[in-house]
Amino acid sequence: ACSDYAVNLAGSSQAVCHQGSAEKILPHLRMNFDQVIVDPPRAGLMKSVLETLIRMAPQHIAYVSCDPSTLARDVRRLLAAGYQLDRITPFDMFPHTYHVECVVLITRK
Repeated sequence: ACSDYAVNLAGSSQAVCHQGSAEKILPHLRMNFDQVIVDPPRAGLMKSVLETLIRMAPQHIAYVSCDPSTLARDVRRLLAAGYQLDRITPFDMFPHTYHVECVVLITRK
């Protein structure tokens, strides 16, 4: 993703790409973000990452998930922290299997 960023958004002052694990990068960021995209592993967001994300309070979060149960768990925490669910879009990326990808758009109230 960061390689694509370098090609497509080089020189943009509107976007920043950070590469590495969220639990290591997020606590050290000293900037505010209007929009954040998260794409956690099947286990969902680590508790520390979710807590840091809530503290950062971005206006918009796009959450990409491959596991509906951990997605529900994490979205419930975000809703309790003052966010609202705007849209859920499922994608059947693996036809004829039970796997489904979802993109959820969440906005701070």
